[in-house]
Amino acid sequence: MRHPYDPKHARALAPLLDSISREIEERAILLETLEERIHERKNSPFYAEDLRRLEAEAATQRRELRLCHKELERLGCTVLGLTPLTIRIPTLVGKQRRSVVWQHVADD
Repeated sequence: MRHPYDPKHARALAPLLDSISREIEERAILLETLEERIHERKNSPFYAEDLRRLEAEAATQRRELRLCHKELERLGCTVLGLTPLTIRIPTLVGKQRRSVVWQHVADD
């Protein structure tokens, strides 16, 4: 869906955007943890098998993050920023192109 949304429909995307954003946040945190563990084990021959497992899991997390971003693109949205995740939703008001900006509010 590449065309602009009616502003009412743009606001209706909020629950879906929230779900995608939570997944992005969770995967990004996990990926950061995996990368730290990879770095710690990189120079130790004792952790070769563990290192391969960690690298495979990190690759999986990167792929899943790309899929999340592609889902946002499929919706016609654009990621404007990551901290906090800020998404632009294209809208059309009358004949004027506008945008609605949505930000993910992290659960604390």
